[in-house]
Amino acid sequence: MITITCHNDNIPERTYAIDILFQTLLEISKNDYKIVFDATAESYMIQIDDRQIIIEDHFFKNHPEPLSYLDKTNIPTELIFLHALNNTIPIIYGKDRFEKEGNTITIGLDVFASTFFMVSRWEESLLGREEKGDCDETNLFSVKNDIYSRPIVHEYEELLRFILSDCGVLFKKREYKVVMSHDVDGFLTPSYGDIAKSIVRHLRHGPPKNKVLNLTWTEKIKYKKAFNAFSQFLFYTELCKKFDIYEWFYFKVCNKGEKECTYNYDADQTIEIVKRLKEMNNPKLVLGFHPSQNTFGNERRWEKERNRITTLLEITPEIGRNHHLLYNYEMLRMWEKMAENTLGGVLEISNCVFHNKLGYRSGVAVPYFLFDIYRRKPMNLREHPCQIMDTVIRYHRKEKTEEEIWEEIRPVVESAKRYNCELILTWHIYIRNKKLIHDYYKWCENVVQYAKLQ
Repeated sequence: MITITCHNDNIPERTYAIDILFQTLLEISKNDYKIVFDATAESYMIQIDDRQIIIEDHFFKNHPEPLSYLDKTNIPTELIFLHALNNTIPIIYGKDRFEKEGNTITIGLDVFASTFFMVSRWEESLLGREEKGDCDETNLFSVKNDIYSRPIVHEYEELLRFILSDCGVLFKKREYKVVMSHDVDGFLTPSYGDIAKSIVRHLRHGPPKNKVLNLTWTEKIKYKKAFNAFSQFLFYTELCKKFDIYEWFYFKVCNKGEKECTYNYDADQTIEIVKRLKEMNNPKLVLGFHPSQNTFGNERRWEKERNRITTLLEITPEIGRNHHLLYNYEMLRMWEKMAENTLGGVLEISNCVFHNKLGYRSGVAVPYFLFDIYRRKPMNLREHPCQIMDTVIRYHRKEKTEEEIWEEIRPVVESAKRYNCELILTWHIYIRNKKLIHDYYKWCENVVQYAKLQ
């Protein structure tokens, strides 16, 4: 039995951080470790037989009152590193100290507070997520200090894994897994009537400004000839089958006249595509929910779209992602209500991803349960962080060479392989011109092939 002793303040937060490291990442059974809270404890003490691991408490003991840590002044600014076991590990809270004396190891890096900082994302709530649904990611600690391409919580895990292994603890080997996810944001091929209307608009007002979603009439004719509504889906499903990887499709359920409507959820083509995907009978292919930005701060709209997705898929979806990645705790609690209707009361979501970067927004790349920082308890939502998104590659192509982009992709993929993580890729389903579609196909296939290389 492993005994972890710590101070008796901030008990929900400390428990969550310990469980993330020990139960979620190290995969130690809850029956094989216990947490003891002691008002006299100055540090975290991990006891295994006659071996002791002291992890200095550099955060929660300074904020003993509930939620008193939630202040912008507590977001770290300076990055320092722990030099231990031939590794250089980022420190969010703590100091560079690693000492071994007899059966006792003392570590200055507060791995528990640092893990809580990354995984709970409390920093983002203070930087605007609660009000706006997102925050400026350039203000994030990991981005400012250029460590976002590193899964730093897994580096904390590896440190503990090595030390605990030396104490006789046995571990399972985690499986490396690749998942392709798709935000289904637009796919309907234009009718010839739509093309005729486009010609009239083009003659009256000139070509549309948005070349991606509002193609010119000439491009629409080429698109109509080259693709059917299912062609993009088919390319990705065949690619995933070829490389034997998991695939998730998130469907929007808006209708004509509603904000952000890019296809009617009850259109014949939409229904047919869902039917064909289901008929594949692929256990690695999952259909999910992509609530529109209309649902942000609007529970009535959320309920409406939740009912629509259940009607479209003929099941209650067990996985989802918010459109534009807009969410706050109000929205997460809407997801949690939905989880009550799913098997086991747990719902999988994938919202933790950078808009403009490739990397690890929460420092983790395995599924983990979210924590409601304001209600101070774990949620019935299991987050699957995404690391590589096609739109980021598209933005980068405007100012970087192909090799420069690959220099950003490679370390992210290699880190996921090294720590045996779940590498999640996102390739959107859009209406695009023929050349752009094939460019995206090429990038997608190359990234998947690299991710699957041994």
